[in-house]
Amino acid sequence: MMQSALKLIHLTALDPEPKLASEFERWYLGEYLAKVLERPGCRGVRVFECIDAEPRYVTIYDLDETRVDFVQGFSAAPFHEATFDRRGIRNYHARTYREMHEAGDHLIPPKLINVVTVEVESEHAEEFNRWYNDVHFPEIIACPGWRGGRRYECTDGEPRFLAIYDLDAAEVAFSSAEWKAAVGWDDHLQHIRGFHGFRVYRLVYDSYAPY
Repeated sequence: MMQSALKLIHLTALDPEPKLASEFERWYLGEYLAKVLERPGCRGVRVFECIDAEPRYVTIYDLDETRVDFVQGFSAAPFHEATFDRRGIRNYHARTYREMHEAGDHLIPPKLINVVTVEVESEHAEEFNRWYNDVHFPEIIACPGWRGGRRYECTDGEPRFLAIYDLDAAEVAFSSAEWKAAVGWDDHLQHIRGFHGFRVYRLVYDSYAPY
């Protein structure tokens, strides 16, 4: 199974209207993504479905950093307004991110991921990133059920920081004594806004190994 570099990614999040969910899935997974993959500059795509919350779908596009022309145009929403209405797409959000830190085991593409986004006051971003990379990230990755992770910084908007953790098992990851004892965000809360996390997503589409 091919494992991509994921140094530059485009991440989208969306919810389909419940009454159109089945039709949306057939179109999105069966037609739309195949057309995106035909475009030079897109190395691969993985789609994850949230197991217990929203947004329902997170799609991670692996982009070729050498194709500047492709990457610059990719951040624009790929759906026209009529497509949104026809497919029942809502809460659509899309941003491009560049990797800034990674740790753990990435040899096997994950079936489960935890996605965290956060905004930090600019004057405190450097201190926050140093703590996150040197203290928080290693401690979380060492907990049972957590295999590895990557941190990204947005290139075209907000939220500024994104973390994607590879999980072995959601139940273990969020219930172990080690995780409960991990160093929290208390010292940084006053400088944080827009936190969105504790969402677990299950792989439903993998262009590197279709099934």
